[in-house]
Amino acid sequence: MAKYETKFGPFEGNRSGLGRALRLVLGTGLALSAVGCGSSPAPKARTAAGAEGEETGTMGGEATEHDTISKAGAAELIPKEKKRALTEDQRADFEKAMQRYESAKKSGGLSGSECNSVSSAFKSVADSNPGLPEARFNQGAVLAECGKQDEAESIWKGQTSYGPAIANRGYLAWKRGEPQEAESLFNQAIKDDPLHTVEARNNLAQILRDKARHASSPDEKKGYVSQAVSNLRTVLALDSNNLQAFSTLAFIYYDMNMLEMAKLVGNQAVAKADEIATGKFAEEKVEEAAEGKAAKGKKGKKEKKESGGDDTEGGKLAKEVNVHEEGTGVTPEMKRELAVVYNTLGLVELKKKNISPAIGQFKKAVGMNPKLAEARLNLAVLSLNNRDYNTAEENFKAVLDLQPKNFDAAIGLGVALRGNKKIDEAETQYNSAEKLDPSSPWSYFNLGLLYQDYKDGQKPALHKAQDYYRQFLGHTNDKTPDSFKRDAEKRIKDIDEIYVALDEAAKMQAEAEAMQKKAEEQQKQMEEQMKKQEADEAAAKAAKDGAKGAAPTAPGAPAGATEPGAPGAAAPAGDADQAATAAAPADDQAGGGKKKKKKK
Repeated sequence: MAKYETKFGPFEGNRSGLGRALRLVLGTGLALSAVGCGSSPAPKARTAAGAEGEETGTMGGEATEHDTISKAGAAELIPKEKKRALTEDQRADFEKAMQRYESAKKSGGLSGSECNSVSSAFKSVADSNPGLPEARFNQGAVLAECGKQDEAESIWKGQTSYGPAIANRGYLAWKRGEPQEAESLFNQAIKDDPLHTVEARNNLAQILRDKARHASSPDEKKGYVSQAVSNLRTVLALDSNNLQAFSTLAFIYYDMNMLEMAKLVGNQAVAKADEIATGKFAEEKVEEAAEGKAAKGKKGKKEKKESGGDDTEGGKLAKEVNVHEEGTGVTPEMKRELAVVYNTLGLVELKKKNISPAIGQFKKAVGMNPKLAEARLNLAVLSLNNRDYNTAEENFKAVLDLQPKNFDAAIGLGVALRGNKKIDEAETQYNSAEKLDPSSPWSYFNLGLLYQDYKDGQKPALHKAQDYYRQFLGHTNDKTPDSFKRDAEKRIKDIDEIYVALDEAAKMQAEAEAMQKKAEEQQKQMEEQMKKQEADEAAAKAAKDGAKGAAPTAPGAPAGATEPGAPGAAAPAGDADQAATAAAPADDQAGGGKKKKKKK
């Protein structure tokens, strides 16, 4: 059996970063829930990252857990928010508009008429309350959600000092393929509105991370990464529950080959998500609450005796105290971010060559977000390498449903189908992959393998295999591993040797068939001779037996008389004496054989 080949080239996993789609999100986070909008997260303008290639490196000095996510120094990074004097009427107007939006969303989305109606509701609030930039922003955000980006951008351009509006203009620029304009607007949002920069900083961090991957020198790369990390730390200082910042930071550390830091931040993101979902405080807060409760009674040993404890039970008591806030549950937004985190944790394990844990993390990522193509592709490739063809086939198909032009998934599905003995389907899939990217060598190589090792092994199939290998060699480039080139060349030579062996085998087969035919003819002749001899012998014996049993005919007896018992007729054969007696005249029989003379 041929050696197993996936033919993806060197696999290091697929990442989520600047290839992830930026998107706008309008929801309750836009609502005015306190005296000002500072406590409300800015509208989501998410980022994405390309998955090709990888560069590794180290930053100057390893960051600590405290440096990564601490709010220490936040006062220097973030100015204090100025309080706004909002009347109850202003709050009520805004809440009423938000309720209309939420009601429309629950009913199945914003239709054309609802879109204009809800947007107009926010416009009315904004016109009446110039001190509520959130209302004007939401007016544009609703239009953007309905696909009216040009109208939304026109509204946001009027909000020259409101960070979320400027950040979303940056998003639209990025979507139009204007990365420099997008970066400029994200920086402008940070400069003009430091308090509302969460999404601008998240997006800017992604752009900087991408620049770092394409930097021309280690120092340039280090500078971009430092800026990205600084922005993400500021995001966490502004919003310690921002899972996107956690996931992006973990990914950047992975990209810099700082695997332990990536794993640390990723695990912190998972813990933070659990805290947000359940409303359960971190362990430090639980211990503080337990200590505060114990200090109130001052009953000391008596209470401990009654509870069966002693002076060392404080720590245990702290762990048993459950302090809860109202949890949000695991929201769709949280699932999307956690999927990215789990995918990054899977990549960390993969780089450490911990295959089983990596597969486990990728499965978690797919479970959180079945539409995260990178996680599905990673799971499919590792499953393929482990010969789990069913899982590989399922996930490659899912990737192609999400990304029909994904060449790696197309080739991978062909390999999975081949592993599941679906040879004809595998061939069809390889041909589909070839159409997606005729310049890639891998479809030709896999077709060569299919015809060499999985067809009938006869000359026509082997000839096609050689042709595919030659096409593979004709499409190789500087990224094609030399080992595959050598393998293709060797396979072509092996098939030539197989031709010689097949010719020799055919010759020997022909000789054997000729000998067999000659032997069969001789056998047939012998059988025919034996049959003839047996027939001759049988005929001779029959003739001999017939001669022995025949009697002489009486003189003068009619030659044709055949009636038994008639006068003068032959007696039945087999009794010679009776036959002789029957042939004599009647008088002779009566007279004892003496003949009387006739009187005249």
